[in-house]
Amino acid sequence: MKYTLRQLEIFLAVAKEMHFARGAEVLHISQPTVSKEIRRLEHALRVKLFERTTRSAQLTRAGEALVEDATDLMVAAARLGEKALMFSPERVKSLRVIASPSIVNRLLPEVISQAERQLPSLTIEDIPVDTGSVASRLASEGGDIGIGRFLETPSGFNKQTLVHEPVLVAISAIHPLAGRKSISLPDLGDLPLLLWPRDLNPDYYDYLIQICRDSGLTPLILVGPPLIAGARSYLIAENRAFSLIPQSAASHLSNSLRTVQLKTPAYLPLEMLWMKRDPREIVPEVLDIIRLKAAALAEAEDG
Repeated sequence: MKYTLRQLEIFLAVAKEMHFARGAEVLHISQPTVSKEIRRLEHALRVKLFERTTRSAQLTRAGEALVEDATDLMVAAARLGEKALMFSPERVKSLRVIASPSIVNRLLPEVISQAERQLPSLTIEDIPVDTGSVASRLASEGGDIGIGRFLETPSGFNKQTLVHEPVLVAISAIHPLAGRKSISLPDLGDLPLLLWPRDLNPDYYDYLIQICRDSGLTPLILVGPPLIAGARSYLIAENRAFSLIPQSAASHLSNSLRTVQLKTPAYLPLEMLWMKRDPREIVPEVLDIIRLKAAALAEAEDG
């Protein structure tokens, strides 16, 4: 029984589109080629995979039963290729770290500095992404390590919580409460909460809303871009909104903003993703550096 990965790819495309011509379009090949390779696959497997009509291609019972296994084989083949690439000269001594902006600004400089001293042959490429995009961009950018908050765990990755960071209130420097050591959110009255769209990171969004509700505030939401401390920070500076941010982001705010502790403390998880069974010897050392630097920064900020 001999069949090829290309034949399985064609089989899955036709199964998804339920049409030979549309399957050919998706794969950018001719319909005769699709038909020929499906016939060869059926011959190799000794089963009929599709019931063909002029309008559609319906999976047979055998075809339906084989879709999942064919998908698993394609995923395994892709992982085989990815793992082989890790042994190429350009990958053995290089890592791509996908991280949200506050991590790129605060934690990663400490990590890269330590890595340069401890692992001088290593090259680390840091790739900043918007809130909620770390996990998805790991795959699309070919990333090795992801760092962010409320991360989904992609297939083939491990996840670990590094530290829990205090949540701070970001308000205008001219706000009457800007000089306080801590505030209760209801004291902000009807000042809107500046927050990114929920669909970018639903768990993170819901957690911040719950912090408000637990304190007795049901906030009016002012939807802004993923980087709250960026182009829309003028809304906070002009006392038209407030925001809730991790403590590590506070040092990168403009002078027109102030951060104040919550009277009832709340914390955000800082999480790390990395590939399972990564064969490169350098990876465990880098993961340890990230863990140590995250813990050290958290301790320094608490102090």
